[in-house]
Amino acid sequence: MSQRPEQQRSAPEAPTSGVPAVSGGMNEGMRVLSYLISGVALYGALGWVGDRFLGTAFLLPVGIVLGAALGIFVIIRRFGRVEEAGATGAATLPGRRGQSSTDKTEGTT
Repeated sequence: MSQRPEQQRSAPEAPTSGVPAVSGGMNEGMRVLSYLISGVALYGALGWVGDRFLGTAFLLPVGIVLGAALGIFVIIRRFGRVEEAGATGAATLPGRRGQSSTDKTEGTT
């Protein structure tokens, strides 16, 4: 028994927020930026408070540099880094071990 296309019912689609599904890179970029900004702001604020209480003038710049360094450290730990593939010079992505980022053909011999 064949049904007409207008009679066929499918499961209702989940409501979308209007954001395209390919925005994952933008989300990761914003997360990386927020780690950098929050590291500088947090440790800079701690340095400023330390300067105010101790009467010094060097803890604020130290806190800013330390916050940037720790922000970069957290980003590398959380998102991985590009690994070198050895003699070929092609880099492998962290999620695809053993495949170079320049491989365009998959599954061909």
